[in-house]
Amino acid sequence: MKGIYKLFVLVPILMMVVLSVSFSQDNTKLSKSTADAIDEINIPAEVKAMLNNFFDGLKQDNVEMAFEDFLKNSPLKDRKEDIQNLKEQTTRAIKIYGKYYGAKYVNGNQASDSYLRLRYLGLYEKYPMRWIFTYYKSPVLGWVVTNIKLDDLSEFYLND
Repeated sequence: MKGIYKLFVLVPILMMVVLSVSFSQDNTKLSKSTADAIDEINIPAEVKAMLNNFFDGLKQDNVEMAFEDFLKNSPLKDRKEDIQNLKEQTTRAIKIYGKYYGAKYVNGNQASDSYLRLRYLGLYEKYPMRWIFTYYKSPVLGWVVTNIKLDDLSEFYLND
């Protein structure tokens, strides 16, 4: 009799757990909003200036200076190991793919008036590179970069 009693108690509890997990997964999918596309003309002036200075530093073959200026107000500057890896990756890209000549805006998304992601195609002598920047408009610091990605997967810009 005790076994049947436990079964009657455990089965509804297990069903509730399974249902709550499946509903939470569905709600997660529903709660993710698609960020709106942002045209280059609508990128905030402060963000454009930061990116222009960064890319100009790379054109001058000064990776260290480019990142130092770019990250001066960003919380990323405190993640010293990650930033050092990014600097090394950037330097390695120049060695492998040749001189850096500039960057072209590809596209971007804006999740709100204070959060956006911008994608650029880095133009190198031998091969293009993909740059992805995420920005947050801090109520205290203004626009700060919160994530930077660099890779050679530029063909993903051509996927539908």
